[in-house]
Amino acid sequence: MRYLIAESSWETMSLAHVLLEGGILLTRTDRPEDLFHFMECGNNDLIVLDAAQLSRSLRISDLRARAGRTPVCLLARKPGHSQVAQWLDAGADLVIDMAEEPAEIAARLNAVARRRFGLCVPEVVYGDLHIDLALHRVTVGNVTLSLSPKLYEILEYVALRPGTLVTREELLSHVYGLEDEPAPRVFDVYMCNLRSQLASVNETVAIETVRGAGYRFDLLTEAEPMAA
Repeated sequence: MRYLIAESSWETMSLAHVLLEGGILLTRTDRPEDLFHFMECGNNDLIVLDAAQLSRSLRISDLRARAGRTPVCLLARKPGHSQVAQWLDAGADLVIDMAEEPAEIAARLNAVARRRFGLCVPEVVYGDLHIDLALHRVTVGNVTLSLSPKLYEILEYVALRPGTLVTREELLSHVYGLEDEPAPRVFDVYMCNLRSQLASVNETVAIETVRGAGYRFDLLTEAEPMAA
């Protein structure tokens, strides 16, 4: 998954470090006012910022309106009950006290992010295909697949969106963020490798190439992800 985080304090920078260690892809900015710009540049699975940065030009209600279904989470220093209620009513999905340990904060953020996809635990299961979102590990039956980080991120992205057309541009934004991007056609090679790795479950799932548009992760049986 990829989170958009405004690193405007020591606490948010420490949290970003913990998230990166946990394998989360991050789009990072030290200017909270640029969040709207980064939201337009690509899809994110979660938006995180310090509540102290909210202002007339950066209101939680505006973030909520721009974010669509993407969860918006606030970090605050000893927030009062009435303030928390106000932020939640304005559209925040979660408010966390910065006094908590970064590892616990990261776990709460990850739980909110995966519930967007109907997952109560960090695992996606389609028949014999198991994707562990916490360990970034993919198994088919009793066999652990040897996937590069980018192959894993691609598989995770499309598997969380079964039946949905995913464009090459979306995958470029998700996997590479704002880094130097390769030619979009590189994903044809990635998909070929993934199909080879998933050959033993090709009666359950398939990655379809939609000519001129992108890719679709198709369920060929009644397999469904583990839902909340």
